[in-house]
Amino acid sequence: MADNRRLGLLLVLTGAALAVWSFGDREADDRHEVSDKISVLQLDTSAGNVTVEVSDDPVTKIHEKRSFWLIKRGSGYEVDGETLRLDGDCGWNCESDFVVTVPRGTKVTGEAGSGDTVIRGVAGVDAKTRSGDVKISDVAGSVTLDATSGTIELDGIKGALDVEVNSGSVTGRSLTGGAVKASTTSGDIDLELDEANSVTAKGTSGDIEITVPTGNYQVDTDVTSGQVDSEIGSTTGATHRLDARTTSGDITIKKD
Repeated sequence: MADNRRLGLLLVLTGAALAVWSFGDREADDRHEVSDKISVLQLDTSAGNVTVEVSDDPVTKIHEKRSFWLIKRGSGYEVDGETLRLDGDCGWNCESDFVVTVPRGTKVTGEAGSGDTVIRGVAGVDAKTRSGDVKISDVAGSVTLDATSGTIELDGIKGALDVEVNSGSVTGRSLTGGAVKASTTSGDIDLELDEANSVTAKGTSGDIEITVPTGNYQVDTDVTSGQVDSEIGSTTGATHRLDARTTSGDITIKKD
């Protein structure tokens, strides 16, 4: 009988705790506008998805959807001069998703934590991500990205590209305007250039495929376990260099 009473009390307490917990769950959907001139968007988020878009409007618009427990803390962003910092540290058990529309010509910097990141149309990117997929497209300048894990998709980069991911694949399409560097410890690398440039692709476990326009290249490949198939012959003294290396996987170099 005593055991039954203890079990009943435990069930009542558990139910009460769950009720209190669910009572504290909150959501917020906020929109803000920043009229100050913004030229840099700095990512500083711990958890949540981030989407960055551009427009010809000089006003920066921020749409934040936040899930939190009981008390809403912080505004989600701050302005320092021409830098807008997204502040994802909104308290315990809190997560914010951002959609930010910035003026054309804005650059993206900083670090995004856990969540997917989408960046379109900005002037340049120099950022880090910890966990989540990344899509970057239609960038007018260079892109530098350091990612811990996730799938990386790049399209329409018009400047130099330097991307490094520890665990995940890298795909690049319509790459122009500068040298391309891509490396991953675990995952495939697939790069397509719309104009001749130097490419450095390094992997540990995964295939490498590089597609370049017809032209003269110095070609250097190295694979420990796998095959090399190249449609491009190596030309001594060529301006552009194709350097592809992987420990385990195949290397393919093709003409567009």
